[in-house]
Amino acid sequence: MSLSTVEKKNKDNPGTLPDKTIVYSYEEANKRLKNIIKKKISVSDVILVLLYSHSSKPIFGRISLMKQVFLLIEEVLNKGEVQDAKFVPYHFGMYSFTVGASLTNLEYSGFIEQRGKKNTKLERFFITTKGERHISSIFNEFSYELQNTIREKRQGWDQLGYDGILRLVYQNYPEYIDKSQIKERYKAIKWGRGRG
Repeated sequence: MSLSTVEKKNKDNPGTLPDKTIVYSYEEANKRLKNIIKKKISVSDVILVLLYSHSSKPIFGRISLMKQVFLLIEEVLNKGEVQDAKFVPYHFGMYSFTVGASLTNLEYSGFIEQRGKKNTKLERFFITTKGERHISSIFNEFSYELQNTIREKRQGWDQLGYDGILRLVYQNYPEYIDKSQIKERYKAIKWGRGRG
């Protein structure tokens, strides 16, 4: 069966090809496509949104950046509209190999810039002009309230610093600390009366 015969047949009556592939008309394919729930925000875009929200300030340290991406997805953005970052318990709490790969790809593509010694607290992540141009349209599609919430959260997380953000995520997400090499440093403080 030639392609033109299949096209002619399917224009009038969508059907099935010999290999069981279903062929739809253009209109039917568009209807079906609109019904598919698509992830609107990629992990790379979440990283860029985070950096863009305070573009003049870097995020210090890969661990801090990883935790901020986690918190942005868990506490601020609608998880159903974000690509699954696949966070798992790891050496310093929650970790995502997807976020790690996205950081590398964003740096290689010129959307972010990394300065300072890698994998230390002195490592800094900046968004570049190219990254700002790319993410500004996505950020501006967010409601005014969501934009402000993202900015406020980012500022608060930055103010917590390295130890503060680790303490926050260890306390609020204990399911991710089992494999942590530093969990003893961030044990939960139990407040109450002593016997003294």
